[in-house]
Amino acid sequence: MKALAKIVVSSLIGFGISHSAMAQDKVLVTEAFHSLLYLPVYVAKHEGMFKKHNIDVPVVRSAGSGPTALASVLAGEAQFSVHGPEHVGFAQERGGKAKAVSAVANSAPVWILARKDVAYEKPADMKGKKVTVGLAPGTSNTLLKRFLLANNLKDKTDVSVTEVQNGSELGPVLAGQSDFSVAYQPQVEQGIAQGMKVVHAFTTEYPEYAFSTINTSQQLIDKNPALVGRFVQAINDSLKFMHANPDKAKAVARKEFAALDGAVVNAAVQRMLDSNVYPANVQITEKAFRTAIDMQKFVGNIKTDMNYADIVQGSFTQSVIAAK
Repeated sequence: MKALAKIVVSSLIGFGISHSAMAQDKVLVTEAFHSLLYLPVYVAKHEGMFKKHNIDVPVVRSAGSGPTALASVLAGEAQFSVHGPEHVGFAQERGGKAKAVSAVANSAPVWILARKDVAYEKPADMKGKKVTVGLAPGTSNTLLKRFLLANNLKDKTDVSVTEVQNGSELGPVLAGQSDFSVAYQPQVEQGIAQGMKVVHAFTTEYPEYAFSTINTSQQLIDKNPALVGRFVQAINDSLKFMHANPDKAKAVARKEFAALDGAVVNAAVQRMLDSNVYPANVQITEKAFRTAIDMQKFVGNIKTDMNYADIVQGSFTQSVIAAK
């Protein structure tokens, strides 16, 4: 680990001296799905952070799921993937050699909304009400299960929970068939725009949660640690840029999600900046990793333990942060 850290630091220092003479590395990035959660990657592409670090990212390709995105990396078709770190652990269990190298989304980006006419001051106020949530084992579903359990509320007896396809959580509430909706962005802002209100933020309950990470193969780490280090540096620069220039981050989001209402996109990005879904830097803390893995254990996706040191390659983020 220390030897690798020295290589990364050296490559970062060398980059500062001779980056203009370096040839650009062309890389493919695969994402679980096209999402506002991955905005730091899109900002790095549109605002020149990748180019600054001599990386050419012609396309960020949606794979449809985390395992599929990572499979492209392990097959050598892509160099980096974006999804939850638990998929690295699942791949390792099947013999795949990969690591999570950078944070992208770092708190639980899920909110509970209610119709404006529904009275809510505390979780007990959900008793006797109907709640709509995405399908299990999605994270929003898992978060709701833990929320109900922690507040002594039982599905079917205290609260009626209805699962729907992800992305359609608002419909039953807006139609008056449900009282609460558990949703991601941009559905949260779409609901607010249609008269709903936020009654609970899981970002507050889980401020450190390695929800989405940049991941790569052990082969690339071994063969080209300088490239991995520069990619992580670009994401770090992107995160700093987003917090310093929220309007420019919103402009990138509107470009990437042009079919959505611009005001909704702006509000979604601002809420995720304010609630640290987009973290201040690329570090994947052990606490954030543990929260993500414990959530997967709770829902039964993980039967055995997954260790931080086995899944997270922290030398790149440590070097980037130390170089500042």
